[in-house]
Amino acid sequence: MCVQTSGVEVVVAPVTVPDTTVQVELYLLDTAGNELYKDQISQYWNGVYYAMLVFDVSSMESFEACKAWYELLKSARPDRERPLRGVLVANKVDLPPQRQQVRLEMAQEWATNNGLDFFDASAAPPGKDYEAPFTCIATTFYKNYEDKVAAFQDACRNY
Repeated sequence: MCVQTSGVEVVVAPVTVPDTTVQVELYLLDTAGNELYKDQISQYWNGVYYAMLVFDVSSMESFEACKAWYELLKSARPDRERPLRGVLVANKVDLPPQRQQVRLEMAQEWATNNGLDFFDASAAPPGKDYEAPFTCIATTFYKNYEDKVAAFQDACRNY
C-alpha cells in the first residue's frame, strides 16, 4: 500500500530484479508535485538517472503538471545531451470511467513520444500493478550495470 506524501520525502525502496536474486536500492525523492520544490530541483537533480512521474486519472491538471515537471527536469539536468529516462504512471485507474478526465491512450501516447515507459496503476486496496514501475526502473538499472561490467571486462581482455 502507498502512503500519500504531504511535503518532500526521500525514500529508499529495495526492489528485487525479476528472475534474479539481485536487489536494487532505489533512492526516491518524492515532492508530491509540490510547486514549492520546483525552484530547488537543481539541488536534487545531480546524479539522478531516472524520473517517475505520477498523475491522477481523475485530474487533467495532474497530468498537465507531470508534463511541466518533465520539461523542468529535462532543462535542470547537468548533462542535457543524455536523454531523460523515466516512467509515467497513471494512478487511480480503478475509478469508474465517468470520473476519469485523462484518457489512458492519450497519456500513453505522450509517454511514448517522450521516451518514457508507461504504466497504469492503483494504490487503493487490493492495488493494481503499483509495483511495476519500480520493477521496471530496477531492472533497467541492473541491465545497464551488467552491460557496463561486460564492456569493462571486454576492454580488459583486449588490453
